[in-house]
Amino acid sequence: MCAKLLGIEHSNHSNVKLWSKNVFNSTFPVAFANYLWKCNPPQKVKYVTTDANFNIVIDEIGVDELFNCSGLKAEDLYFSFEDVFSPYERFLEGGFGTTKRLRRAKKIDLVVKHFEEGKEPSNYENLRALEIKMTVVPDNSTINTPNDPGSEIVIRPTTTLYAALGLLDQCKFPKQFADIKGTLHDIWITLNDENGWTRNAALTENSSKMKDATEQICKKYFKKQIPLLLQPIWKTNGQDHELDKEHALDLIAWSNLAYVKLFLTKVPNAQTDDPTACRAARCLSKFIQYLYAGSGNSDIDRRINLKFIKVPDGYQTDKELSVNGAGTREFIKARKKHGGYNNTYLIPRFPRKILHSIILEDGQKKLKPERRFDQSIYIMDKTGLYDSTSF
Repeated sequence: MCAKLLGIEHSNHSNVKLWSKNVFNSTFPVAFANYLWKCNPPQKVKYVTTDANFNIVIDEIGVDELFNCSGLKAEDLYFSFEDVFSPYERFLEGGFGTTKRLRRAKKIDLVVKHFEEGKEPSNYENLRALEIKMTVVPDNSTINTPNDPGSEIVIRPTTTLYAALGLLDQCKFPKQFADIKGTLHDIWITLNDENGWTRNAALTENSSKMKDATEQICKKYFKKQIPLLLQPIWKTNGQDHELDKEHALDLIAWSNLAYVKLFLTKVPNAQTDDPTACRAARCLSKFIQYLYAGSGNSDIDRRINLKFIKVPDGYQTDKELSVNGAGTREFIKARKKHGGYNNTYLIPRFPRKILHSIILEDGQKKLKPERRFDQSIYIMDKTGLYDSTSF
């Protein structure tokens, strides 16, 4: 029998590549989601979202809703890893590009498609675009609070682009686009006139105005938010390599507006040269530019030319955002949808034994993790080899 990951019957990756270095961090979470979906009764994914006041709401979402595939099963889906979400091309000048180089920078970790026998994958219906961030708890910032852990999240620039495109795609009427553009107009004019998009000082100086305009949009269009970020978490015993026996794994999804809320909390309220604050302000400035350019008066005008998105010199390829475990922990300690507080959100629900139901036919033997010198010494010590007579 061939090694398998649960529910991944159709994919742009060969069976061999599903287990390869770096790829497994995207393919395993999909199989984990399929496991939750196939449970009897089906288990839901934890969901970080926002309400009409742009407050964080802790909710839950079914895997079929996460994948936007009501009425389908996992076996009806095509999981396309590192791909572009073609429905969003209508908002991009020149689409996602015609060459591999142009498209590479705009790819998201997972595009869920409807598998249709006899068709080419490029012609499958695109259902959902998801960024995947597999994270461990506890991280270095929460190692001393094992009952209240947190996990670091590092975000790519692609996530901010897809957050904006997802919101624009949910708007169906010209007046909605006009409203978004009107809300952003003043701050757009201010930063354009001062060439402020390219200066960190100007961005942080105007950060309060940028935040206010963005929050107005997020409050008004909170019903338009969609899942964007899939965050599988795995818990170890302290900083050991061994998975916790009873609380090893869980799956969290973030909406695009919850992601916006996350980076807004890092944006300063006044001019500063703090590196973290400047990075968050740059992230916000790009989000605003995407929304403004994509909310024109007509379909022809609703085009984002990515060549004209401005950032300060030297930061064009900068990582978008990094929030440590202590930061994400405090961020999600918000009210549940039906009231109360959730202080155990980052404590996984599922024991490690479920791995036998997700990784099938000895698939674990196909894994080839990256070799590191410190890891080799650590494993030799843990297995007793380091101090053995045969060392």
